[in-house]
Amino acid sequence: MVTELTTLPVRLRVHLAHATVQAIADEARADVLHIKGPATEPALRPESRTSADADVIVRPSHLKRLLRGLKRHGWVKVTSLRSGGLVEHSTNWYHAQLGQLDVHIRFPGIQIEGERAFDELWRDVSTQEIAHLRCRVPSSSAQRLLLLLHAARDVRRRASDIRVAWDEATDAQRSRVESLARDLRAEVALATATGRLEEYRDNREHALWHNFANRSADDVELWTFFMRAAPDGIRLSRWRSARYVSSVIFFLPTRLRRQVGRPLRATEITHAYWQLAQAALRSLGRTTRLRR
Repeated sequence: MVTELTTLPVRLRVHLAHATVQAIADEARADVLHIKGPATEPALRPESRTSADADVIVRPSHLKRLLRGLKRHGWVKVTSLRSGGLVEHSTNWYHAQLGQLDVHIRFPGIQIEGERAFDELWRDVSTQEIAHLRCRVPSSSAQRLLLLLHAARDVRRRASDIRVAWDEATDAQRSRVESLARDLRAEVALATATGRLEEYRDNREHALWHNFANRSADDVELWTFFMRAAPDGIRLSRWRSARYVSSVIFFLPTRLRRQVGRPLRATEITHAYWQLAQAALRSLGRTTRLRR
């Protein structure tokens, strides 16, 4: 039986989680890249930012073998790819001693197909020592870009990441980040983080990233934005759309529980579903008026 080490500092747990996942990936012969937190270069870690979980990107074709390895070594699945939204980005896992782990198969903001995107990030792979184990990480430019793409989803909260990854970067460093963004077709998300989103007003991704920057849409409206801005290789069929809507409903308590960090009371769950129903009605009303 695995006992939970509640006194183990979060920082130490995250470092050990990264090292453990690298060892599991090596055993499973799965290509993984460690991102964010201790996987980034020291110069790209704002003092005010600490990681609460470990993040990796796995080569999409190696996902199943990595997940089998995680399960074999005591990790438990918390959320599946399907519970993450209309575009399946990541799956969340938990270990009683090592905490949370996000396994990404694609990174929000990158529009080219997942396997091609991983090849681009893998091309200049290097290593970073985490918990005394050499872990594979993307290049310095890729690390900056991924930090900025992550920050684009909540610009206000992640201003410190934008500062170290972009504002304090040299012209040459910015140029390399922009070049990689073009290769990955991540220009719109990058522009969101760097305050240039209006340059892409006519782009099909504009509404989605404008929402991320301003938090102006509900789940139903977000569905339409995702439909419009789907990345390459993602076919948003009616079945997948229906599955997304059902996942919003089914996984709502799970999402809220992760946000508040404790079990939910029945009244809280009921209130959340009532708010979701109201948001859906408002969105459908706006859509009807626009069509008229």
